Amino acid sequence: MFVARTRFDRVVRLLDGETRRRQEAEDKAARQTVTIQRLQSQVAHDQDEHPTTPVPVQPATGDARLVQQLALSERARKALDERVLELHRANMHQEHELTQLREQLAALQTVPGVAS
Repeated sequence: MFVARTRFDRVVRLLDGETRRRQEAEDKAARQTVTIQRLQSQVAHDQDEHPTTPVPVQPATGDARLVQQLALSERARKALDERVLELHRANMHQEHELTQLREQLAALQTVPGVAS
């Protein structure tokens, strides 16, 4: 079966265009596949470093438990020390005020003519 040369050239051009578009589409699909794989590996890596599901906390045992208890008791001791110092300062201040009031009372009682 014979075909006119112009028609043959037109069919060849259409075939070349379709072949080029198909190759571009396959290249684009390959690039997208590579990008998807890269992003999946990055997500997997990020999830390994920062898991989204909570990891159950294992209670400390042995020496780790002892260290934990010591740290807690040290924190409690420091807080109590601060509170004791605060109360001691308040006590000293009140004792000083009480001494001044006693001196004033004694001075008032020694003054003649002041009725108690």
